[in-house]
Amino acid sequence: MKNLSISARLYALVGLGFVLSIALTAAMLLKGQDQLANERRAMLSAMNENAVSVFDAYHKLEQGGSLTRAEAQSRAMAAIGAMRYQGNGYFFIQDMDLIMLMHPIAPSLNGTDQSALKDSRGRLISVDMLKKVQAEGQGFTDYEWPRPGSDVPVEKYAHVKAFAPWGWIVGTGVYVDDLDALFMRNMLEYAIILLIGFCVIVPLSYLIARSIARPVGDLTGTMGKLAAGDHAVAIPSTDRRDEIGQMAKAVQVFKDAALEKIRLEAQAIEMRQGTEADRLRTEAEKALEAREDHVAVTALAAGLASLAQGDLTHRIEAQFAPKTQQLKDDFNAAMAQLQDTMSGIAGAIVAMKTGTSEISQAADDLARRTEQQAASLEETAAALDQITTTVRTTAQGARKAAEVSHDAKGGAQKSSEVVRQAVRAMSQIEKSSDEISQIIGVIDEIAFQTNLLALNAGVEAARAGEAGRGFAVVAQEVRALAQRSAEAAKEIKGLISTSTNQVNEGVGLVGQTGEVLELIASQVSEMSDLVQKIAVSAQEQSTGLAEVNTAVGQMDQVTQQNAAMVEQSTAASHSLAREAEQLAVLVSRFRTGEARGSSVPSYRGAPPPRRAQAPVTQMRTAGGRGQSAVAAASTDAEGWEEF
Repeated sequence: MKNLSISARLYALVGLGFVLSIALTAAMLLKGQDQLANERRAMLSAMNENAVSVFDAYHKLEQGGSLTRAEAQSRAMAAIGAMRYQGNGYFFIQDMDLIMLMHPIAPSLNGTDQSALKDSRGRLISVDMLKKVQAEGQGFTDYEWPRPGSDVPVEKYAHVKAFAPWGWIVGTGVYVDDLDALFMRNMLEYAIILLIGFCVIVPLSYLIARSIARPVGDLTGTMGKLAAGDHAVAIPSTDRRDEIGQMAKAVQVFKDAALEKIRLEAQAIEMRQGTEADRLRTEAEKALEAREDHVAVTALAAGLASLAQGDLTHRIEAQFAPKTQQLKDDFNAAMAQLQDTMSGIAGAIVAMKTGTSEISQAADDLARRTEQQAASLEETAAALDQITTTVRTTAQGARKAAEVSHDAKGGAQKSSEVVRQAVRAMSQIEKSSDEISQIIGVIDEIAFQTNLLALNAGVEAARAGEAGRGFAVVAQEVRALAQRSAEAAKEIKGLISTSTNQVNEGVGLVGQTGEVLELIASQVSEMSDLVQKIAVSAQEQSTGLAEVNTAVGQMDQVTQQNAAMVEQSTAASHSLAREAEQLAVLVSRFRTGEARGSSVPSYRGAPPPRRAQAPVTQMRTAGGRGQSAVAAASTDAEGWEEF
């Protein structure tokens, strides 16, 4: 580095920065590609977790005796077949014998053997899936398969998971050829940006390096000519106001001193013809001036050599003659100002390193909290999904209860009408009983009158003697018949009276029953209205929860994207810190007289950037989620205050 010119060093610094920018861009592209692939795989794993949770719910209904195994499996396949995600994402089900049980997109595959299914590279797709679930219970298998409507096979990620109680394998997949297209598009965009930056930075760097190196080179050549005795050369850059201008002015003073020396020498030659004392005095003055000029030129050359080597602490300590004292003062002032400038740059680099370190730490904390927020949102989405399913089931039960209540209301109204008809029939029976009682009373009076007539007839027959004996017998029989008729009428009247009392009692009971049934019908009507309202409210809750679930899912997706962007920002901040350290190393080549141990850290000892953890996808219970959120909030309070 000591043998390189100032312009070469500046060009090297610009080239190194451009190379680092290219490397950082390539690293960001590759890391973004890996992040997108990991997000796709995490999404597939979460989707299969939801499918297995559906299997488990129907399996519990089977264990509880609510459904048979065939019914539970049929409903589970119907539910999974209807599930979609991201527009066209679907699930398929196979058994451990590689028989396709359900494929919603290609129903013709249902019931077929998939053990011989291969992709374009000859990989046995279903066999690899079976091996994966047998070894790990779940996992990813990648294969190539054409998109719908195309014959060109493209890469596809698939995730499979076993459901042991039924011996099923549920799987789902997603095409990833769009990731390669996105990578190429991003790479082209970054390449264009870098090319534009290169086209802008290179001319600017050339102009800046030229504005520094050329005046220094011209000034160095001019000083060489002055040292060689060419005092007619013009001093360049004397009109500049920067350090180079000050150095040029100092050289101009040196040139003026040399010209003055020549003038004095010429004057001394002219006076040589004078007295010997004047000659000796003139020679002594010349020798003194020559020594003084030699001291000035030697000290100035040493100072410029130290400046060329990067030593900004050098100062001219030799004693100059009064006529060259200004040259010494200007050189020392220029070196002091340049030293202060480089010291300020070094201090700014230290501050920049400290700031980048704090930014990196804050970015790491932000990445960790973003990951925690993503995990919490995913747990919330899963819990809301379960709540939506429960509320939907409740709404269906409420609608069925409303229908049953409506049927019960109709039955109660019909029962009340039947009771009213029974009351009217009882009243008719009571009225008929009263009429029968009156008729029996008439029959009883007729029997009594007949008995009296028979008694009179018997008396008259007795008076008639033998002539009336036969008539007496007849009268006796008539009397006996009249008595039996009276007794029968009396018994019938008693029975009718008892029947009338019982009918009255039945009428009262039936009336009470009608009142109770009307009360029941009224209450059942109120219950039916309440159950109908409950069903409507449950349906509205189900719709609202579905919308909330969709919103939370969108928030979860946005949070995952934020986590990826935060991770990229973290990597960029660490890269900026390393560039700051490298800049400090370059600046440390200038000696400014300050301690290096505290201001210039080691570039090679810089720790690599901490990789942010992948978003958490495991689902937890609602209670556990709340406790973890409270704990996370309490433990991260200090971190947020620092941030």
